Amino acid sequence: MISVEYRANVCCKLRPVSARPVTVSLILPVLNREERLVDVLEQIQSTLADPGPEVVVVYDVTPGLLGAVQSEQRELEERFAIRSVTRLNQRGFGSALREGFQNSSGQVIIPVMADYSDDIAVIPDMLAKIEAGADVVAGCRYMPGGGIVGDTIKQRLSRLYSKAMQMISRLPCQDVSNSFKAYRREVWENIATEARSFDFSVEMTVKAAVRGYRISEVPAVWTNRQAGRSQFRMFRELSNYGRWLLYAAAHLPSRFFLVSITVGTAALALLALRSRPGRGRRGGFFG
Repeated sequence: MISVEYRANVCCKLRPVSARPVTVSLILPVLNREERLVDVLEQIQSTLADPGPEVVVVYDVTPGLLGAVQSEQRELEERFAIRSVTRLNQRGFGSALREGFQNSSGQVIIPVMADYSDDIAVIPDMLAKIEAGADVVAGCRYMPGGGIVGDTIKQRLSRLYSKAMQMISRLPCQDVSNSFKAYRREVWENIATEARSFDFSVEMTVKAAVRGYRISEVPAVWTNRQAGRSQFRMFRELSNYGRWLLYAAAHLPSRFFLVSITVGTAALALLALRSRPGRGRRGGFFG
């Protein structure tokens, strides 16, 4: 497993204590089979220093494909020393990540997309941020050095979502919707999550900020899927993502949001007063 040195976080407050080595677990959710999974595992093996990280692949499998998936699992376990977790008749990106976490042992947890979209090469940079005291480190597509290969309307909406989150909240993250983040294990242990779908990363990041965990970022390049079919359904996810905007506004409101609410409330109150019967008949509002 990858080992780095970092300073422990006590009660969400960074205090210098003796350094200790940490291990890293990568969690890869897969629905049945993923065409680029072998490419991702090869990249992990070639990019990350020996000894490499623990790799937990969570398979959500329909019963009819169980035999083929089990054959693939045996092959990959022997070739890449991965740990396979199989769930029958279950689906959900967020719930698969929780299952992977329960079957992991690393002190740093990093979800990785199995479709070859995440920038594996920046994982050492993420770990360096953890070493420097961060609790959550986001791979950011929207900062200098980051980027998107194969930009689509989904990615443009993701950018708008992150900008909206920055406007209404004090969340120190420019790319909140990207699932490619490194977390200290204690963040997962101390935060109760409910998201079952792709909004899991947003929930984790917002709730971590509310609890006082330190959030940092590194630039990362995201590559749009080149094989297979994405399970992300834009309209189905609108309500999932929308609830975390409301949560952030309620628990971590920005000054802009508070001023907007104050001004808007005052304007509505003024309009209500002006529209009351009898107002304005004798020379205006003050007549």
